Amino acid sequence: METPAPTKSASILQIIGGLYILFGSFTLVSMLSNGKLCFAPLEGQTGLMADMLRSNPSYASIMRALFLPGLVFAVVQFGSGVGLLRLSALARKVAIGCALYGFAAALFTTWLTITYTLPFTLSHTLQQVKNPAMMETTRNITLAAGYVGIVLGLLYPLAAFILLKRIKIPRYSLPPSC
Repeated sequence: METPAPTKSASILQIIGGLYILFGSFTLVSMLSNGKLCFAPLEGQTGLMADMLRSNPSYASIMRALFLPGLVFAVVQFGSGVGLLRLSALARKVAIGCALYGFAAALFTTWLTITYTLPFTLSHTLQQVKNPAMMETTRNITLAAGYVGIVLGLLYPLAAFILLKRIKIPRYSLPPSC
């Protein structure tokens, strides 16, 4: 018994599913590795993120509050990605919810980036520059990288939402057995 070839819409759903698995995996690894920054004492920890959390208690509180929702989102996103690979109608609905949550989270992250992260990163990066002639270039690259991250963070969940809303799960009918 042959299964029919996947349609173009099924292929798009499976690509989104693969991306959901990939991004969910990255988020899980990131959340687990950064958990020590959010919950362990910051004394003795090194790196840009530890410096940022130490310097701004409000930012540290926000990051701690976002840890559990981010962890749950990563697991749900990963699971919906697996379901999309299997062309599950329920997984499509969950993936639409993930896209909406992802867009809302991206809006909040945009505010967080503009308010806290980008100014701190820019200041920290500029302190590392030893050549005064490179100061303006470094500033522009840092700002461009921050804004590109913001745009991509907003576009992906929006594009996923639009595609997931338009594309329905194809129904395959099995050929009659001989």
